[in-house]
Amino acid sequence: MEDYISKIKQFSKLDFQSKQEVIIKGRPTPELKGLLQTSEQETRTFQTAWYTRKGWLCGCPARNRLFCFSCLLFSSCDNVWTQMGYCDLKNLQRSIIKHERSTTHIHSQIALKTFGMSRIDLALDERRRLNISTHNAKVKENREILKDLINVTCFLAKQQLAFRGNDESTGSTNRGNYVELLYAIAENDHDDRLARHLETSTVFSGLSNTIQNDLIEAVGDVIRNDIKKEISAAPFVAVEVDETTDVTNQAQISVILRYVAKTEAGYLVREAFLGFDDVSNDRRAPAIAEYVLGVLKKYDCVKKLVAQTYDGAAVMASELNGVQAKIKERVPEAMFTHCYAHKLNLVLLHSAKCMPECRTFFKTAEGLASFFSKSTKCTHFLDDVVKRRLPRAAPIRWSSNARLLQTISMHHDDLRALFHIIIENPDRWDNDTLMMAAGYNQWLSNASTCFLLMVYEDIFNETNALFRVLQNKVMDIEYCLARIRDTIATLERMRLQFESFCDRFEKKCSAFGLAESGGRQSIRFERKQVFCNILDDISYQLKARFDHFGELAFFGLVDCSKFRKMSKHFDDTKLQSLSKYARFFDFVQLKADLVALYSSQTVRDECKSPGQLLSFLAQKDLIQIVPQATKLLQLVLTVPATTASVERPFSALKRIKTYSRNRTDQGRLSSLAVISIETERLLKLKKDKEDFYRQVIDAFVQKERRIDFIYKKRRV
Repeated sequence: MEDYISKIKQFSKLDFQSKQEVIIKGRPTPELKGLLQTSEQETRTFQTAWYTRKGWLCGCPARNRLFCFSCLLFSSCDNVWTQMGYCDLKNLQRSIIKHERSTTHIHSQIALKTFGMSRIDLALDERRRLNISTHNAKVKENREILKDLINVTCFLAKQQLAFRGNDESTGSTNRGNYVELLYAIAENDHDDRLARHLETSTVFSGLSNTIQNDLIEAVGDVIRNDIKKEISAAPFVAVEVDETTDVTNQAQISVILRYVAKTEAGYLVREAFLGFDDVSNDRRAPAIAEYVLGVLKKYDCVKKLVAQTYDGAAVMASELNGVQAKIKERVPEAMFTHCYAHKLNLVLLHSAKCMPECRTFFKTAEGLASFFSKSTKCTHFLDDVVKRRLPRAAPIRWSSNARLLQTISMHHDDLRALFHIIIENPDRWDNDTLMMAAGYNQWLSNASTCFLLMVYEDIFNETNALFRVLQNKVMDIEYCLARIRDTIATLERMRLQFESFCDRFEKKCSAFGLAESGGRQSIRFERKQVFCNILDDISYQLKARFDHFGELAFFGLVDCSKFRKMSKHFDDTKLQSLSKYARFFDFVQLKADLVALYSSQTVRDECKSPGQLLSFLAQKDLIQIVPQATKLLQLVLTVPATTASVERPFSALKRIKTYSRNRTDQGRLSSLAVISIETERLLKLKKDKEDFYRQVIDAFVQKERRIDFIYKKRRV
């Protein structure tokens, strides 16, 4: 009943139909047994006969008070009959007479008796309904226009094109890609809706930089929400983090989350890019660790973290005070894996410094590439004679050194011919160029140069193949480890094949007319020592950096190539290496699941990798049959082998934030990167166009109060 009294008090805010319902329902007339008044002589109780005597009197049993029904409905004045309620039974008759004589009560009674006769309320309600209909029609039109704006935003962001122009005024001949593309679409719009909007809109044209930014961030938010939805269903997550400096010298950090997602096609390894953030203010380990943990909390996956991968920088990788150590304090299961591609880079880098001959060789090769790049005249001459430019070597990417040496080896004779032409025409070149040309010509004419070119060309053929494997972002660690062991074995076989290598080398020297110095036998012995030392050093470093995987022994539990062997003898030591993940597994059930899989001939025939095995279990509806084994497969596939994925966004960063676009807002920059890098996810979301538009518009209207994009509901 108290709720009904409260509703009566809100009478003026109701629509006409609701007001009629309140009046038809009438006043509440409860018994009010709790309304008592006790004195020394007697106890007074409320008599329901008063309701019959006074047609306006009503009561509230929750409060044990009397009210005036007509004043509750129509009076704006505050008195005891409309606010607190009346309870003085001794003076009830006197108070009733006084209230009936008041002007406020008389006006309320007249309003109650004549309600609906003038139909003002009905007219107001109809006006409100028309306003809502007009508003909703405008909202529908605006949302249709917004779909065109969203399409243009997605296209430009996906293609990593600039949005704005230098002059976006009406009289400009080039108002930027965003505005010009909208007008181009408007020209081909059959119903002229967009063209009419662009010509007549005054409040919301959709062309301002603020609208552009909000649309970019809205699309980015929808993609991030989809990532969060997938992560919420994944049992494990790994984090990959790297940092670079942009064109404005700001430190941009990128984060990728790796997990196994269930899709229509089965289980797939996903690596989701979350955006860029500026960490220029504090790049120390504690600050970066807190940032990473903050990202994990935002995506509700701190407790799911099983691995973390960074490059080899001390601030990231240090076991004492690095980022990985700080995160392990919070999440002990977060195993640190040093990026395998970086490890291989360090192996080759240290190998190049192992002997003076090697250091000199690589420095000279790098200088040769720089010689042609520093002068346009030299560059054009190289194009005319050799018809191939030399790639620049990058210290942090030894694959570029491999390309440089391969180019020099392939065009060895042409480069010597080029330097001969320069030396024979001194009038056309300055002294520095002539001196350097003579030096490089001498270097290329040495048999020792040809020898090292051939040695490292053979080595790089193997390491480049390994580098491509390590850079594959969906490759599992077990496969990477197998390829590393194959590379070590190949290098060790090369060491035993010096004689055949030397025969190839001598034939090439004879064909190019390269001079030998000293006795043939002594030179052959010295070169064998150099040859063996280079291979030994690379093999040793590969073993030292890649061959300690005790904590990854559990990967062997899902090595499909060994299922037949493991069906006869289960390796409990590999199961024990899972102890750090004890809270995720039931080890008794896990062993039973694995033994069952090992014993299945069909599984052994059909599945060649952990990824294939997980997909097989999903296709055959076996996930619930072997749940612990399924969880182990997801863990193995989640642990990353490289930070290659987290480095790829840096290429997008260079295209998005260029010298001419260096004032890009951080939120806009991050969302642009998310849209361009997560293009596959964007296209998946756009398959259900109406749902995609709805999500983006809902995110867009949250940026600020945009009432013309929100539908109003009619009161029933």
